[in-house]
Amino acid sequence: LYLGSYPITPASDILHELSRHKNFGVRTFQAEDEIAGIGAALGAAFGGALAVTTTSGPGVALKSETIGLAVSLELPLLIVDIQRGGPSTGLPTKTEQADLLQAMYGRNGEAPVPVVAPATPGDCFTAALEAARIALTYRTPVFLLSDGYLANGSEPWRIPEPGELPDLRVQFASGPNHTTEAGTEVFWPYKRDPRTLARPWAVPGTPGLEHRIGGIEKQDGTGNISYDPANHDFMVRTRQAKIDRIEVPDAAVDDPTG
Repeated sequence: LYLGSYPITPASDILHELSRHKNFGVRTFQAEDEIAGIGAALGAAFGGALAVTTTSGPGVALKSETIGLAVSLELPLLIVDIQRGGPSTGLPTKTEQADLLQAMYGRNGEAPVPVVAPATPGDCFTAALEAARIALTYRTPVFLLSDGYLANGSEPWRIPEPGELPDLRVQFASGPNHTTEAGTEVFWPYKRDPRTLARPWAVPGTPGLEHRIGGIEKQDGTGNISYDPANHDFMVRTRQAKIDRIEVPDAAVDDPTG
């Protein structure tokens, strides 16, 4: 777990808490600004970490380009938005739930990102795990959309047994995954899982898995730079189809009247 963050009310408590857990291998980085925070987190994701960045609404605006980069790179990244009142600096110590459209659409181009929102303080734990599961399984950035009311609230909560928690272990790429017409075995960074459409996740430095990375559009399969409009159309539709395939359970209706 790697947190790249810049302090902002009401999200700073996550940085404070995670910085206490170095004994569990958690790494925290307080960056000089919001853009550096998410940039460091995305770099950690490229390196094979479960990467998280925490912020509030004004910080999401600054992080939007790097979120789009994470969409293009197809790397797992949790963006935790603890909402407060806006616009702009707005009401730093007052809660609001007005960032939904920014979370859904606040990026240039077509950059779909799933959004997970907790309902109660205790639900924040389950929602964070679900956001991590989606990010790791589908190789995508995920928004965890909380707010100041939940962040500063509390309720009775049973600590779960370890066996009850989802298995978030990842199978990293370990060798070639494609055979060329010439019979050569190569690694294609954008060859997709047929069920999830997720691409393989290769840890840098793994022999034989060298590949290009960056924000310019990729060629399907090879990951090479491509300006071909038909390829761009295909990649845009494939990234959307990957998000559309995310397995989401039906909503559980909590209504006292039945």
